[in-house]
Amino acid sequence: MLFKINGILTTLLFVMLLGNISGCYVDTSDTDDEPPAVPRGVRTITGDEQVVIEWYPNGEYDLAGYTVWRGHNGTDYDALVEVSDGATRYTDTTVRNGETYYYAVSAYDIDGNESKLSPEDAWDTPRPEGRNIVLDDYTLSPERSGFDFSQPQKGSIPWDTPTTDVYFGLDTEVNVRYLYSDNDTFMQDLGYHEYFDGVDIVPEFGYTTLFVELIEGHIYAINTPDGNFAKIQVRELSDDDVVFDWAYQIEPENVQLAPSLKVLQ
Repeated sequence: MLFKINGILTTLLFVMLLGNISGCYVDTSDTDDEPPAVPRGVRTITGDEQVVIEWYPNGEYDLAGYTVWRGHNGTDYDALVEVSDGATRYTDTTVRNGETYYYAVSAYDIDGNESKLSPEDAWDTPRPEGRNIVLDDYTLSPERSGFDFSQPQKGSIPWDTPTTDVYFGLDTEVNVRYLYSDNDTFMQDLGYHEYFDGVDIVPEFGYTTLFVELIEGHIYAINTPDGNFAKIQVRELSDDDVVFDWAYQIEPENVQLAPSLKVLQ
């Protein structure tokens, strides 16, 4: 049966009446109980007392935002912060250098539906870093030619200090500038990189000892006698001195050494 109201054909009234008469209920609500898709591409960037978490954006029209989760074992997470639907990055500054953190991201919509946690194995260990360390040639200024990664606040130190990891010098016979070690510090040339973040994870193997030739713009991986990894990038190089940026992972055997955003900016 059709009813014509103001020139519009409708069966709505008839269906409602029929449903009431027969004891049937017709659900006319528009409730959304479908959660957003699980966020993908979650990754972390190692920093100095900070970790940057990034992910790919979701595409749902009713997306309301994301929740960033943090844990210490990769299985149990606590909600860290909620961010807007337009965010694809969050910087966690409530971390300690040398402590490992695990991260996940979920998405939620305007109706409060929330996705499962992201599946990626995203973890990070923040570490200290620094810029513009100057080492002089050890034959000219021996007291300012060495560097100890575990005590960077000292800056350049004497090359023959027992804790010195590396020191700088020019071999005048072959006219080559070297980074030296006499305490079993291992070194490896990782080649030229335009930016310090060109190397975010250093190798575990392939190191040499005693010395490595320095080239401006190159990044060098360092493995110290106490089992800690570090990296430097040569910024300026002359016969008299070398200027480099550095990062040092204080958790032994951990190879994560990406720079924080404050270095990139």
